[in-house]
Amino acid sequence: MCLSPEVDLAVGLALTAVTVDSLRHSTHSRTLGMALIPAIFAIHSYASAVVWLSEMDIVGTGAANLSTWLYLFIAFVLLPIYVPLAVLLIEPMGWRRTALFTFAGLGLISGMESMFYLMNGSGSVVEQNNSLLDFHISGTPTYVGVFYMLATCGAMFLSAQRILIYWAFLNTAAIAVLMLRARNDLPSLWCLWAAATSVFIAWFLRRLNRDHDQGALWPWEQQG
Repeated sequence: MCLSPEVDLAVGLALTAVTVDSLRHSTHSRTLGMALIPAIFAIHSYASAVVWLSEMDIVGTGAANLSTWLYLFIAFVLLPIYVPLAVLLIEPMGWRRTALFTFAGLGLISGMESMFYLMNGSGSVVEQNNSLLDFHISGTPTYVGVFYMLATCGAMFLSAQRILIYWAFLNTAAIAVLMLRARNDLPSLWCLWAAATSVFIAWFLRRLNRDHDQGALWPWEQQG
């Protein structure tokens, strides 16, 4: 879904390296959920590259169909379920954590509804202007998209970690710009934003470890 198969492959390789770094700095089981987000984005980028190569008649239809399904599954089913849970794991007890369970529930509804349509053959990829791919699942109700945005973008707004709240504002603005580009049939930059998000996560985990080594409590041990 990015600019070209070459860009998707390059971003995938970069995200693989970021994944190694984030996992190295995930020294507690409760940070593992966040540490694996770059890996999910890496797989997403590789899947997009395979679909691109299929459009260029370099790989077969079977590989393209599997990669399309995987891309749609990650984007529309996995992420709205996974992201709020990853944030929830590092949050302390309190009202924020309770609210995150609500957002996780909304993400589960969105993901399962999208999965239903995906399993019924409503997922597809269309080449536009020979320069971009448009992945989508057709027919889903409007509330699915609303719940999706609340789960994937809204979860970090509820975090007790101020830096995650700052990132939530930046993430929401970036996604709005990317969606506007898509509506104007401009080449997608989703893979580049996924890379930026992954680098942020790796830095965030490094920061958590540094603070903990200096005597700070883990986030989930703090007062909610």
